[in-house]
This record gives sequence, structure tokens and C-alpha cells, in this order.
Amino acid sequence: MIKSLLSTLTALTLTAGAAFAAPSAVLPVTAMSDEGMAYTELYTESSWMALDVPGSALQGAQLSSLSLDVSGLPTGTTVTLDDVTALGEDVLLHVTVARASTEQFVNALATINVKSGDEIVATLSIPVIGAASAE
Repeated sequence: MIKSLLSTLTALTLTAGAAFAAPSAVLPVTAMSDEGMAYTELYTESSWMALDVPGSALQGAQLSSLSLDVSGLPTGTTVTLDDVTALGEDVLLHVTVARASTEQFVNALATINVKSGDEIVATLSIPVIGAASAE
């Protein structure tokens, strides 16, 4: 009886915890070039790509208030927000992708928190790749 009661309480606790947790959906996104070409990844050493994000995913945030917090990339690899523009119902987050050294290849999944002030309004994911070359 006690074991059954404990199992029930544990299940209820886990269910309630999941119900009240912050949304954790990660939205896979694509990238676009300046010419409108679609890409499934970001390339290192690029400043001509933009993340194509559905405007509804940004929860009504002011575009001028957006910033990025990026994780999942090797040390020295960065994704920096340069500009934000609206394109119909989508928002383009223009980014520069850089790395400290080209001696190592990059093949990682970036997790990008889009923030408005201190609040995370969307979490995105996209692969980041870059070939290795001798410096």
C-alpha cells in the first residue's frame, strides 16, 4: 500500500513539474544567403547568412531588442548577431560566424537562445560547419 502510494505521488510530482516548467521546445531553423538561397547549416567564416525564424516564434518581441546566447560550439567558434529584419511573417537574424583557428574542423549543433532583454523568447538549433585548413 505504501509502495503504491509513493509511486503515485512520484508520478504526480513528475507530471506537475513538467506541466509548470518553462517551454523547452527547440526550433530547428534554416539559414538564408543575401540572395535568398536556403541552407540547412551555418558556415564558419561567413557574414552573409541569416537565420530564418518564424515571427510567431519570437512571442511579439521588439526586433530591436533581440540578442543571441549561443552554446554547443567548440571553443573559439562564435555566432554574432549583426542585424534583424522582417521578411513577411518571418524574421531574419543576420549573423557572422567566426572561429579563432581554421586548423580544426567544426561540425557541431548550435543551440541559440534568442533573447529580448533578459527573457529567452525562442530557442533555435542549426548545425555549424567549417573545414580545417593549415594556417
